[in-house]
Amino acid sequence: MNYKYIFFDFDGTLVNTVKGTAESAQYALNQLSIKTDNIENLGKIFCGPPLKESFSKFLTKENDIKSAIELYKKYQAENTIELSEIYDGIKELLERLKDKGKTLNVVTLKSKETTIKILEFLDIYQYFDNIIGMCNEFPNQNKKEMLKYAIKTIDLNKAIMIGDRKSDIEAGNYCEIDTIAVLYGMDSFETLSTVNPTFFAKNPNEIYEIICK
Repeated sequence: MNYKYIFFDFDGTLVNTVKGTAESAQYALNQLSIKTDNIENLGKIFCGPPLKESFSKFLTKENDIKSAIELYKKYQAENTIELSEIYDGIKELLERLKDKGKTLNVVTLKSKETTIKILEFLDIYQYFDNIIGMCNEFPNQNKKEMLKYAIKTIDLNKAIMIGDRKSDIEAGNYCEIDTIAVLYGMDSFETLSTVNPTFFAKNPNEIYEIICK
């Protein structure tokens, strides 16, 4: 299968944002008097899932969760862009895919504005045709609905979703397109196996081979 429309998750697939995510979550929780010194893997907890879901692990009141989300987003956008690191081989992958005429897209639960800032900082924004992220168009969507929006006008047989989280693969399954589960991100092989991705990839070169074979 020669795929034309490539949909990438962001956190844990294109970019390692664990440091900035952890710092943003720590700031937001501390502002609401939640101590984070003894919380393990804070960045991993917040890297990928909807913020409401992640903050609900620590906060019970709806107003507190809403406040935490706003604090998190503001801090992340203003203080953590330079903590982001591109995964080895990703820039080369994007260059090769564009050379093959692929349409590259990002589908993420992160703020669209922050996503673009990070892509620009890492000098890979120019490779993408569309960025589908949290914004006024759909502020409360989940990954399934965002991907459904993104693919509504294309040939599904030529589309593929790439992600490191179980929710990314579930989104692809929901939209009835093929999927690649990457094994260098947040979720383990065992976790990803439970949702039956079409392919697994251990590194960006394997992603290329799957897409262009």
